[in-house]
Amino acid sequence: MKGLGLHGLSRNIGATFARQVFAALVNLITVVLIARAYGPSGNGVYAVALLLPSTLSNFLNMGVGPANVYHLGSNQVTVPELLGVNLRIFIWLGSIGVAVGSVVLLGKAEDLFPGVPLSILWFALAIFPFTLLNSYLQSIFQGLQQFAIFNRIAVLQPVILVSIVTVLAILDNSQFEFLVCAQLLSHSIVLVFILRKLTPYLNSFQYRGELVSNTLTYGWKAHLSNILTFVNYKVDVFLINFFMGPGAVGVYVIAVAMGEKLWLMSQAVSTVVLPRLSQLSSNESKRKALTPMLARFVMLVTSIAALALAVIAHWVIQPIFGIAYSSAVLPLLILLPGIVAVAVSRVLANDIAARGHPEWNMYSSLVVVVVNLIGNILLIPKYGLAGGAFATTIAYSLNLILRLIIYGRFSGNRWIDSVFVRVSDLKMIRMFVLAR
Repeated sequence: MKGLGLHGLSRNIGATFARQVFAALVNLITVVLIARAYGPSGNGVYAVALLLPSTLSNFLNMGVGPANVYHLGSNQVTVPELLGVNLRIFIWLGSIGVAVGSVVLLGKAEDLFPGVPLSILWFALAIFPFTLLNSYLQSIFQGLQQFAIFNRIAVLQPVILVSIVTVLAILDNSQFEFLVCAQLLSHSIVLVFILRKLTPYLNSFQYRGELVSNTLTYGWKAHLSNILTFVNYKVDVFLINFFMGPGAVGVYVIAVAMGEKLWLMSQAVSTVVLPRLSQLSSNESKRKALTPMLARFVMLVTSIAALALAVIAHWVIQPIFGIAYSSAVLPLLILLPGIVAVAVSRVLANDIAARGHPEWNMYSSLVVVVVNLIGNILLIPKYGLAGGAFATTIAYSLNLILRLIIYGRFSGNRWIDSVFVRVSDLKMIRMFVLAR
């Protein structure tokens, strides 16, 4: 336990988790406002429209964010040098994304986004450059382990969004264009905030061409893994919209939104632990002790939260979202085991990436995507929303199994060390709770 930096880790994890809980509550309020104001069909249209900028951002970010964290955490570059690389890559990839999105909307909008007005899709496309650049620049603070600034940036966007959505609800505005523009405005304000925080580094801005190669060499491996992970998270939404329409998506995304809130702890741990594990690249014994400890911690906390949500789901969804969303309960219950599996596998994936081998996360994700895609195609037409949830849980569980195998090969740790909780873990939880 000594020498692992658990006090600092617990403090940063606690602060990040608190921020994520706050952001989750704000996002929940936003989801409720939109769900009640626009109904299942309108909620589905909004969710499908946002798939365009999120898909472009995830497919074209090239893993620059994880590369930033890895290189800063291991002290391989300076911030001014990294800014030069990030801005140069953004100009290239941002232009490509806008061009690709425009071509898609001009030629395939009705086929790829059935039931979604074209005007809304154009507004949604404008969100993409902001989300891409924000993800690059925010990761710099993660790599520097400046989590106070990192967390303020992360909470700013949902706060701005819920404020605008609340005003729209009060004004009884039912135009989707205003709703999507609220997303655009919130991301643009966040970018201004980030640039202000980076002003000292911008004044000493540097550009080194060879760092582009270094960033992309590491980044594309993490990038492909992130793309496949994103597809895993969204393939059920795409296919439910294809087979059942936006109304069914509107119900299903409520189940997904509720279930994904259980990832808050694993996301907080992952955010903090990646730069720390990169720092420990020269101390394998500490890294071997830290990762399974955190994985068990995440397993315990997420499992308890999943059981609690399973018990109260029926009494939460209908009163909060309305009777039209009561059919979201069953897919939520089916998703919960997979949600727990993803939480644990995320911690292991960070250890693998911190060893400089993010491509192994990509290999496992590729297998999982194929299983998830086939499962959804086979099960959604026959079992509807429950079929999509079941296929997704199978894929998520397979993801954990593969990550346990890969992590074991690299670390030499047994797979049970990352899954079964020990008495000593309760002491770590106590320390986490008492951390200031």
